[in-house]
Amino acid sequence: MPQQIRMWEVTREDSLVEITSPGINLEQRLESWLESDISMLDPDLMVIGRQVRIPSVGTIDLLCLDSNGDLVVIELKKGQTPREVTTQTLDYASWAKDLSFERIRDIANDYLNPRDSSLEEAFKTKFRQPLPGTLNESHRSLIVAESVDTATERIVRYLSDLGVPVNVATVQHFRRKDGREMLAQVFLVEPKEAQARSQATSKRTTGYRRTVNELQKLADETGVGDLYRRVREGVSGIFTAAPYRETVGYWRLDDGRIQTVMFVEAVPAGETGGLGFTIHATRFGNCFKVGLEDLKAMLPGNVSKTTKVRSWRRSSEEEQADAVGLGGAFHTTAEVDTFITGLQAAARQ
Repeated sequence: MPQQIRMWEVTREDSLVEITSPGINLEQRLESWLESDISMLDPDLMVIGRQVRIPSVGTIDLLCLDSNGDLVVIELKKGQTPREVTTQTLDYASWAKDLSFERIRDIANDYLNPRDSSLEEAFKTKFRQPLPGTLNESHRSLIVAESVDTATERIVRYLSDLGVPVNVATVQHFRRKDGREMLAQVFLVEPKEAQARSQATSKRTTGYRRTVNELQKLADETGVGDLYRRVREGVSGIFTAAPYRETVGYWRLDDGRIQTVMFVEAVPAGETGGLGFTIHATRFGNCFKVGLEDLKAMLPGNVSKTTKVRSWRRSSEEEQADAVGLGGAFHTTAEVDTFITGLQAAARQ
């Protein structure tokens, strides 16, 4: 059961001052926070609708897609969560599970149009891959509240054990004495466990989002397995892997924020073959204090500049304007080793 979270500030005098939790005074305020940065719940989500009305049923607070193209229904409730919220959320999910590609696109485009972006464009910008040809082959629901009562916990755990893709996230609000605010969240069911149960009921025959090991198998089958494995092992401990359909993103924390620094393809790169890569040179330089020319020296001779990185997730407008990327392909283990040696040396500094 999610427990009440208490937080303390460590002062300069090395003493502790508890940070109070006044509670979120407006449900709409939490909804706005999540709309502006849904990664607080899951970095693998994008919002495609807010206050989506369902005739004769109600209104979904937030409707999202994940990188697989699957729907996620998010229902927000202030304070203690009554059991009825679970029933309401399941009702919304039963409506969402049968939504067609066209209906999802219409909902998303109605929401995104004021932002001058289509679903296809927004999806590619968010997840760095095309919108799947088939959407909504699986779905899940998430109840977000400040706390969860015993009955709701029991019902959600029971449904989850039966394979029903529903979960609860408790979000608690803290305010320091200087007025600065903070949020903390805890899931009732471990998110990876909940997602696995959701995928178990998916209509998808083969997963759109592969695991790192599945990508290794794909790379082996397509002839770039040794290069892929060498990169994977070489960056271990420096980056965290985030696998997708045919690529793996590598990220690290930078000043408390997740920053994706490079992508590596698990399939041959274009006509020239080899193991394709794209590196966010600006973020790489910020993380490791390595200049652009020094980074180029670590990479194969076929490397070239790319502006693709300007649309990478978590990019501020300032970063988008100035971001520089490098793209190319590794063709030999010696090229991979040169890069890994340089990366490991930079990480030790």
